[in-house]
Amino acid sequence: MKLHRMYLVFMLLAMSVTTGWSTPLATYVAEFNVLGTSKPEEMKTTIQALLLSRLAGDTISTQAKPAGAAIKVSGTYIVSGSVFSLDAAAVNNAGAILARAFVQGNSPDELIPAIGSLAKSLSAGIGKGAVVVASPAVAVQAPLLPADIIIPASEPTLRTTGQAIHRLKGALNGVALGNTFPGGDRELFVVGPSTLRYYRQGAELKLLAEIRYKVYEKVLAVDSADLDNNKIPEIYVTVMDGEKLVSQVWTVDGTTLKQIAGPLPYYFRAVSAAGGIKKLYAQQISGKDDFSGDVAEVVKSGSGYELKNPLKLPKQGYLYNFNVLTGAKGEQNQVITDRSGYLRVFSAAGDELWKSSEEFGGSETNFKRTDLGSDFRPVFLEQRMIVKANGELLVAKNSASWLMLNKHSYAHSSMYCFSWNGTDLEEKWHTKPNDYYLADFAYDDSSRELLLLEVVDKEEGIFDKGASRLVIRKME
Repeated sequence: MKLHRMYLVFMLLAMSVTTGWSTPLATYVAEFNVLGTSKPEEMKTTIQALLLSRLAGDTISTQAKPAGAAIKVSGTYIVSGSVFSLDAAAVNNAGAILARAFVQGNSPDELIPAIGSLAKSLSAGIGKGAVVVASPAVAVQAPLLPADIIIPASEPTLRTTGQAIHRLKGALNGVALGNTFPGGDRELFVVGPSTLRYYRQGAELKLLAEIRYKVYEKVLAVDSADLDNNKIPEIYVTVMDGEKLVSQVWTVDGTTLKQIAGPLPYYFRAVSAAGGIKKLYAQQISGKDDFSGDVAEVVKSGSGYELKNPLKLPKQGYLYNFNVLTGAKGEQNQVITDRSGYLRVFSAAGDELWKSSEEFGGSETNFKRTDLGSDFRPVFLEQRMIVKANGELLVAKNSASWLMLNKHSYAHSSMYCFSWNGTDLEEKWHTKPNDYYLADFAYDDSSRELLLLEVVDKEEGIFDKGASRLVIRKME
C-alpha cells in the first residue's frame, strides 16, 4: 500500500513538471488596423477571428482580450485596388518584439490562406523567443532596472536611480543644455516652432524667459556651444523665414535672454564627435539644394561667424544625421542615419563597415520648399545622435502607428545605446517603446542624465497649443 502511494505521488510530481514545459502561452490577438476597404470595422473582426483560430495550438493559447496575456499580436491590413498586404508583430510584456511577419495577396480570395501563412510565421517566431518552463521556487534578487529598460544578457550593469517628469506647454521640438551650477541646478534651452524658452532646472523646472517669433518664422532646432570660451554658452537657434535661413544666436543675460547675432544663413548643430569636445557645425541652403555645401565648423571671429575645417562625410551624410565613433585602434569612423533610417558606419576612407537591420531616428521637424512647377515639398531634419564620453552611441527610434499612412507621423518612441567594437554596433540597452513621439533628446555626461523631450499632444490651434513633457532619467 505504501509503495502504491509513493508511486502515485511520484507520478503527480512528474505530471506537474511536464505540464510546465507544455503550458500554452496566453496570446492576445488585437483587432487589426484596416485601411483601404469600404467596411473596415467588419474586416477588423474578421481578421481577428481568423487569426485567433489559426494561431491557437499546443504551444499558443489565443484570446480576444488583453487581460492575463503574456504576448500581444497586432498588425495592419492595407488594400490597394485588388492587392492587399497583411503585416503583424508579436510583442511580449517587456516590449520586446518576438516575431514580425507579412504576407501579400492579389485578390480577396487569397485572404484566408494568407492569414494561415501569417499565423505560421508568427507561431515560429513566438516559439523561438518565448519558452515557458516550470522551475522550483527560488529567492530572486530584485532587479536593478525598471520594467521599461531592456538589455541583452551580456550587459547586466545598467541601472537608473531616479526619474523626473515635467509637463510643458506646446508641441516642442528641440532641447539643449546650458551651464550646470555648483548646487546642481542646470540651464535648459527649449524651442517650439515659434518659441525659445530659458529654463532653470533643479528640484523644479522654472521658466525664466521666453522669446516669441514672428508668424512667418519657423524654429527648427536649438543647440548650444561656448565658442568664445567665456564659460557662458551661446544659444544657436536654427530659424527659417519661408525658404530662407534667418538663424540667430542668443546668450543668457541674468535671468533673461539677449540676442547677439542674426539673421545668419546657417543651419546649426552641435556635435561631440567621438564623445570629445563639443563643436558647432553648420550647413547652408541654396536655390536647388536643401542642404548645400560642406558641413563645416563654426568659428567665432570678432562679432561675426565663419565656416572653417569642412568635413568629408559619406554620400548620404549631412549636418543633421552624422557623428563619429572611435575604433579599437583609435581610428575615426563616421556613423550616419541614411534616408531610409538605417544606421551605417564608414571608415575614414569612406568604405562601409556596417549597416543596421532595422530603422532608427525619425523626425517630424520640417520646413517646406517649392520646386519649379510643383507644390510645396516638406524637408525633414533627422534626429540627432549623441556619442557619450565613454564612446557609446545614443540613438532615438520613433515609429509610426499602424493607422498612420504618413511615415513622418510618429506615435511611439524608444532610446537605444550601442557600442562600436570595430566591426559591429553592439546593443547595450534599449528602452521599452512608449506612446509618445520623441522630438529631441540630450545627454549630460557630467551627471549621467538622459533628457527626453516627448510630445504628448501634437494638436495646435487657436485655443489648444499642444503639450510636451521633459523626462529626466539618471543612468548608471
